[in-house]
This record gives sequence, structure tokens and C-alpha cells, in this order.
Amino acid sequence: MKAFIYRLEDILKDAILLLDYLLYLIFNPFKFKKLPKEIKKILIIELLQIGDLIVTTPVIKTLREKYKEAIIDALILPEMKEVLTENKNLNRLILYENNFKNLVNKIKRENYDLAIILHPGSFKISLALLMSEVKYRIGCTKSGISYGKGFFLNKKIKPNFKIQHKIEDNLDVIKPLDTEIKNKSPEIFATKESEKKVKEFLNKNKIKKFIVIHPGANYRKKEGEKKEWVLERYAELSDKIIENYSLSVIFTGGIQDRPLINSIIKLMKNKAYDFSGNTIKDFFSIIKASELVISVDTSASHIAAAFNKPIIVLFGSRYSNIWYPYTDKKRVISKNSMKEITINDIMKEISL
Repeated sequence: MKAFIYRLEDILKDAILLLDYLLYLIFNPFKFKKLPKEIKKILIIELLQIGDLIVTTPVIKTLREKYKEAIIDALILPEMKEVLTENKNLNRLILYENNFKNLVNKIKRENYDLAIILHPGSFKISLALLMSEVKYRIGCTKSGISYGKGFFLNKKIKPNFKIQHKIEDNLDVIKPLDTEIKNKSPEIFATKESEKKVKEFLNKNKIKKFIVIHPGANYRKKEGEKKEWVLERYAELSDKIIENYSLSVIFTGGIQDRPLINSIIKLMKNKAYDFSGNTIKDFFSIIKASELVISVDTSASHIAAAFNKPIIVLFGSRYSNIWYPYTDKKRVISKNSMKEITINDIMKEISL
């Protein structure tokens, strides 16, 4: 029954994508405008969370290769600023404002030649770009049934109905620019300050080699419930890793994950460490310093992929073929539900 519902959802999503594209072809008056011959300033829009931003970095990298002399900025949520700082392919981060007038003014004064909407293709964002007089607007990345697909666009992306990684979906958006895609790997950057903080944490606790376990899934409450594993299994798995491999275990997460992590640690026989509630850059640095990451389907898996770290990611949903970590060092464990994943499933994938 579940498989039938999923298939029905996919058919409906594809039908809506196709209908939206046909409406663009028939009614959109903006499609007749040609891409400016000279592109001096580019704005990329991605207003989602850490993992979503990480999988946009191949787009940023490809645009920089194509437009070497252009100014390339990214419009992001203020709380996500750390994700893209230190990215050498970006000139500036433009922080999103809920105030529509301020947002329009902020974009308008930059006089962008090209805006690329990855997400969201909402009416509000589309209208802001139109009113900001951005010369050419393209988008959007593939999205769910209820999400906006972009309005007032000069170039709407022809639907691709293939099931593919989100990085591929994002790169499809810039293919009309005749870009040459040389490297699809995501990239992120730690800082000297965050690496120093991690080193101090490790020295203080006399930790030499360790694995990171990221148990929380705070994407949305509904999704989080589908993505989180069993507490008792985390505890038993962690004890087995400590005893079998002589490695320390460090748990990561946001400050909201501390109760979850503390509950796991209390169930353990061996000592483990809590590194939750730190900055995004600290989060990057602790994963960068690890031997292995074990995570549910959330940002930690994409951080590990960006640093080319071995990663075991647990999926209890059908999106493992879209949101897996984009690295050869991945091990994906996908079941119909998280409760079906056993400790042995994970242990047999560990290679240290």
C-alpha cells in the first residue's frame, strides 16, 4: 500500500511539473527575452537549511568556472551564513529579509544581470526579483507538489523526470547557460577558530581517534520522527564501537538535540561525549577531524561527503537515491522504516 501511495505521489508530482512548464511555454511573456551577452553580476537563491546549501556548492563552483570575472552572490537565510563563509567561489552573502520592501531594495541596488532560483520558487521570491529589475531570471530546482515552481522567469527549466541526486537536480538549472560541469563534489570550509576549538575539546577529554554519531533529525517534526533511530540501539551500537575498535564516540547535533543525546549517553556502559549546540563551523570541524560519521538522513551526511569522510547514513524513507552523501566513501542503509535497521546492519558496514 505504501509503495502504491509513493508511486501515486511521484506521478502527481511529475504531472504538476509538466503542467507548470506547459503554462510557462504558453502564457509567460518573459520567455522571449534573451540572456544578456555580458554577465557581470549573478545572484543565486537558496533559502533552505545546511544540507540543502551544501548540495548547491557544485552549482556555485560551475558558475565560477563559467563566469570567472563575474561577481557571484548568494541569497540565503541569516542563520545559514556560516555554511557558505570561506567559499572562494562566492563574492558575498546576501541575507534574506522577511520585509518585502527591504528585500527588493537590497537586491535592486546590486543591479544583477542574472538570478538563479534554486529554492524556493515562491511567488514572493519571484516577484522580488522582478521588482528588483534583475535582467534575466532562471529556475527552479525540482521540488515537491506544493512548492512554487517559479514565476516571471525568462527561462524555466524543462522538467527532468529522472530520479537522481539533488546535486544533479540543481545542476540541471544552470545547463541552459551552456556551463561545463567539471566537478560535482560538494565543498565546505572550516575556519582556524573552529578547528582550534575542536582541538581544545579533544585535548581536554584526551580523545585521540573518534567517530561522530549524529542521531537527531530536525528537518521538520513529522520528518524527524520518520528519520530518527531507536535510542537503545544507538547506545548499544556506541558501546560496541568503543569496545571493538578502541575509538571514542562523540555525538553531534543542535542545542535542541541535547535531551536526545543525553538520553542515549545515560543508556551506555562506556563514556561518550556530547558536542551538540556549537556553531555550524564547529560542527564542520568536528566531522572533519573524525575517522567515521554515522548519521541519519540530515546535514551531517553532506558535511561528511564534502570533507570526503567515510559516512554510514541511515534512511527510513524512500529518498535514499536522491539525498545520499555524494562521495565514494558512503555506505547507505535504507529500509522501509528506521525501526527495521539493526545494530548488525551498521556494524557490518564499519571498515576502520
